[in-house]
Amino acid sequence: MRKALAAVACGSALTVPAGNVWAAVNVKTAQKKRVVTVAKSVMSPVVDVNRWGQLQLSVKVNVITTTVGTKKTKSFKITALAYPVYPQHTDRSAYISSQALPLLRQEILQLKGRSINLVSGATDTSYAFVQALRGALTKAGI
Repeated sequence: MRKALAAVACGSALTVPAGNVWAAVNVKTAQKKRVVTVAKSVMSPVVDVNRWGQLQLSVKVNVITTTVGTKKTKSFKITALAYPVYPQHTDRSAYISSQALPLLRQEILQLKGRSINLVSGATDTSYAFVQALRGALTKAGI
C-alpha cells in the first residue's frame, strides 16, 4: 500500500511541472503598448468671414499615436491657439471678434469630444473659426 501511494505521489509530482509548462506555452504573451507624442505648430489657411474680414489661426497641437501590436490609433490635444488675423474691417466686426474669439478659443482648449458650441450673435465668425480650425488640423495630419 505504501509503495502504491508513493508511486501515485511521485507520478503526480512529475505531472504538475509539465502542466505548468503547458499552461505557460498556451498563455498569450502580453502585447506591448507604445505611445508616441509629437508636438506640432501649424497655421490655418486664411478664411473669409463673409463681409467682416478674414480669420487665420495659429494652433499648437500634440498628436498622440498609440500602437498595440499592429493596430495604430491617433488622437490629439490642442494646447495653444491664437488668432493673428481676425475680422476688424469695421467697428462692429472688431467688437464681435473681441467678444466671440476668446469664447471660441476657450471652448477649443477645453475640448472633450468632437463638437464645440458656437457663439450666438457671431455666426459668421464662429463658422469661419471652425473652418480655419479644420484647415489647421488637416495641416497637422489629423
